[in-house]
Amino acid sequence: MRPRFAWLGVCMAGLAACASAPAAVPAATPSLAAAQANLRVVGNRIFLPVDVQGIATEALLDSGAEMTLLDTAFAATAGLAAFGEEEARGTGAGTQSVQFAEGVTLKAAGKTLQDRMVAILDLTDISQRVVGAPLTVVLGREFFDAGIYAMDIEAGRIEETGAEALPASDPLSLQDAHGIKQLGAAINGVPVLADFDLGNGNEVLLSRAFAERAGLLAPDNILGTKMGGGIGGDVERTLVRIETLEIGGLTLKDVTAAVSPHEKGADANVGVSVLRHFRIVVDYEGNRIWLEPRA
Repeated sequence: MRPRFAWLGVCMAGLAACASAPAAVPAATPSLAAAQANLRVVGNRIFLPVDVQGIATEALLDSGAEMTLLDTAFAATAGLAAFGEEEARGTGAGTQSVQFAEGVTLKAAGKTLQDRMVAILDLTDISQRVVGAPLTVVLGREFFDAGIYAMDIEAGRIEETGAEALPASDPLSLQDAHGIKQLGAAINGVPVLADFDLGNGNEVLLSRAFAERAGLLAPDNILGTKMGGGIGGDVERTLVRIETLEIGGLTLKDVTAAVSPHEKGADANVGVSVLRHFRIVVDYEGNRIWLEPRA
């Protein structure tokens, strides 16, 4: 089946690539001790150790990426045979050429994902312009599809957890949209569905349509502009002030958001700058998430 691409994030608002990858059955669930991993948190970017085809490296963790991405040079080192070619559009101004590889084994946080399809592209621009360090792997949503995970960004921990260890409180609902999971929030009291995007290391992202609907583009509410964007290069965004962002039982005040000039994409996207305020348990298969505000 021909791979397809949806909205590719990275501001980093999800280095998201979408393809019709073959179904795969993960290996048996390891013990929780084996499944625990330390996260390296740099600013609002999250990295963790990953093994690709037996080669150890470090990956950017990105729940908003619909497919794991490998840098072209790293994929060659791993002996992967690239095939096909598509033009991928992200949050940047243009497009970028992407190829694919099949039968890839990924290991992270004690979880083994076998026989996966991955996207291969040159991550040099993203490494230099967005991350500020060499980037070989972006670990995408198939990692989250394969288990239930407990995360504490501030403490730098992630581990797979069992259904018997889920929080006793009621979860929030998740739903699928353009290959990304979304949860409910409210911006200045206006309800909105927001992408759950651990690959977004910058401001809350808003669509222009939502920003207009919520009255956020009034001249006295505009803070300036900022260059951003991921795949496809830089794009200029308008910065606005959010008085209140309500999510997961927590109200954040005086939040800066970036308004995308694109017409595509979600009304809102919340990344690490927001999600680090919580202890998180996320269950993609069950379409539910627990957000426990940190003290």
